[in-house]
Amino acid sequence: MEFVLLHIPHIIPAFVAMGFLGRFAAVMADQPPAEFSDAQIDEWRRVRIERARAKRVRRTSARLGLISLPLLIMAVATGLWLYTVALRNDRPSALAIWLHVATSAPALALVTYKVAESGRARLARGLDPARFLTDGISLILAALAVPLLATGVALLFFPGSDSATAYAHLVGSAWWMTLFGVHLMRYLGRSLDAAFRDKAAPE
Repeated sequence: MEFVLLHIPHIIPAFVAMGFLGRFAAVMADQPPAEFSDAQIDEWRRVRIERARAKRVRRTSARLGLISLPLLIMAVATGLWLYTVALRNDRPSALAIWLHVATSAPALALVTYKVAESGRARLARGLDPARFLTDGISLILAALAVPLLATGVALLFFPGSDSATAYAHLVGSAWWMTLFGVHLMRYLGRSLDAAFRDKAAPE
């Protein structure tokens, strides 16, 4: 457990990078079997197009997600930096702390709003146990934002790297970043299609 805590700044980016490489490999390997005839290949492609159309996301959700993405990346990067400084038993600079606050707070607000505006039907779909680790990840991220915000505010007033609050913030952040990486791999391409390539689901 101590090894994991010490190496979180290295473990999380490595897992996210490996996930993206795995996703890229899966996309590149998704080709029709070589023995298919031209008619079978056409049918194979038609089925793939229909599946892709069914997985499209709404333009509003896509835009909100893409707007929040730079803030989320900055929040993750500054959070990992603050944790690295704390591991050295150093006190992070005020600039680093407030940069993390200035990026993470609006990022979490945008993520929460994105989930809230998706509508009751989509929220109910995310609560379906069969979709809990797919569509439900958005709900988990929004739910985790609450303790992250609470512990983050507490650390502003009572700073310290060895308190229970700091530990709770660390564990919540690690889970949030991991789930965020999974969510990003699943929806980044669809969001880009919806926002810029006119491949959006109905609002």
